[in-house]
Amino acid sequence: MKLLLICLDGVRADLAMPDLVAADPAFAAPDHPSDSRFVCQEVADGAAVPDHTLSPGQVPPHLAPTLTRLARGDDTSQGRLVPVWMTPPTDSGPGWASLLTGSTHEECNVWWNELVGHDLARRPDILSRLYFANPAARTVAAATWDAFTRASGPGPIIHSRIDQQRTGQHQLFHPGHDGSLESLLASDDAVRTWASWKLLHEGPDGAVVYLEGVDATGHAYGADSPQYREAISRADEAVRYLVKAVSERHEQLGEDWLVAVTTDHGHKPGGGHGEDEVEVRRAFLVIHRVGGPLPPAATAPAVLHSEQVMGLLLECLGAQQGSWQGPAIGVLRDIAPTGPTRDLRFEW
Repeated sequence: MKLLLICLDGVRADLAMPDLVAADPAFAAPDHPSDSRFVCQEVADGAAVPDHTLSPGQVPPHLAPTLTRLARGDDTSQGRLVPVWMTPPTDSGPGWASLLTGSTHEECNVWWNELVGHDLARRPDILSRLYFANPAARTVAAATWDAFTRASGPGPIIHSRIDQQRTGQHQLFHPGHDGSLESLLASDDAVRTWASWKLLHEGPDGAVVYLEGVDATGHAYGADSPQYREAISRADEAVRYLVKAVSERHEQLGEDWLVAVTTDHGHKPGGGHGEDEVEVRRAFLVIHRVGGPLPPAATAPAVLHSEQVMGLLLECLGAQQGSWQGPAIGVLRDIAPTGPTRDLRFEW
């Protein structure tokens, strides 16, 4: 089975798939508490954790028809939507590092978007784990954010694996942008185009595709804005491009594909994230098997934490790991990764 993992930054689940979210009580409230250092100001002042979840009737229809179709499945393909609750800080760096490496914040030591002092070298990403399970595996990763794939960036979350790049087994793509929203959205388009070509013509064993446009639009305009809703629809259309490519592989070559779509956090009505608001901590995992039933592992969990997503996907693929997690291997004595104090005198 091959894997396509699509990472959509900053998507509000209750806006993208309102009917499905409203139908699952596990989406209603976080299933584990947040660290007191990362509570929002209202909670710090004694109020309840804010929840700006919208009912299905408040959301314009068809914002994300592709995601909805993937989650519901059809006569030939099965799908499912699984609630994922993020652990604050709900910033992109900690979120994606946790989702893609199966690590808690303490294990990978990622607490900021700058990824200062990270330990990602000892926390292999999902594509590396596929390679470790089978050294013949071919993998690709395309991302708008340089923390994903650029060795000179703040990460990378996806290991470079230079030897496999030289042999063509591991391919990375980052188009770059000038920081403006328009340039970033153009980079998203470039990522979508590059990844869809690779998926259709080369059929890698594992692919990670990251799009940043929804998150950037949320910061610029807020989750209550028409621009944010338009960004969700734009990302949904990009998902359709990518799924179409692997569906062609299944139809013409009979390849077995597992499609997964996830996000790292939501957005506040006025924009922003990082604390423990319900709509910010709420994430999701869409799992869809092209042309067949879901693997048994995909039907089991009622709810996931971010660090459990990678393990579930590897189990679905049957990617058995070696004994690299042996207790006496890779031990490093260093500063305990307990996370930042959030002392404002030391915030930069």
